[in-house]
Amino acid sequence: MTDTAINAIPSEDDPRQRPLLTKPGVGLSEITETVSGIAEMPKPPRAWYVAFAIALSLLGLLGVMLAYLIFTGVGVWGNNNPVFWGWPIVNFVFWVGIGHAGTLISAILFLTRQNWRTGVNRFAEAMTIFAVCCAAIFPGVHIGRVWLAFYLFPLPNQMSLWPNFRSPLLWDVFAVGT
Repeated sequence: MTDTAINAIPSEDDPRQRPLLTKPGVGLSEITETVSGIAEMPKPPRAWYVAFAIALSLLGLLGVMLAYLIFTGVGVWGNNNPVFWGWPIVNFVFWVGIGHAGTLISAILFLTRQNWRTGVNRFAEAMTIFAVCCAAIFPGVHIGRVWLAFYLFPLPNQMSLWPNFRSPLLWDVFAVGT
């Protein structure tokens, strides 16, 4: 490397001028022990139990709200005749969009053949799977009364009823299925 190339780097971006992140003489084994020591503690700290209790209480609240929705119907959302699918369809489209973003990230990294892509690809694909699972919950929640879900499928019946193919709920089912 020539002297002009070294001087072309601004001093604040020059790694040789930055302060060290560790003490001198600290090796990789000490860093590994410090980082792994947190996960390998014999008993979690008290703050972990508090955070876990808060998360469990929020999960219980979600269960109560979903049970109320299932037994009461989607009318509790305030949906009425002019606006059938306000926030429910927005939530569903949000999760489908997150899934598409993960797929796009993974595809771009694969097509450009990046050598460092493996960790990011794993995260993007896990994000996609999680988002599709979240989106798959929504058609059941949007129905409100799950025991009426058979109306979504074109089953032969004596009244010649077919699903309304213009319904956003039916398109939710198609979007998750594809």
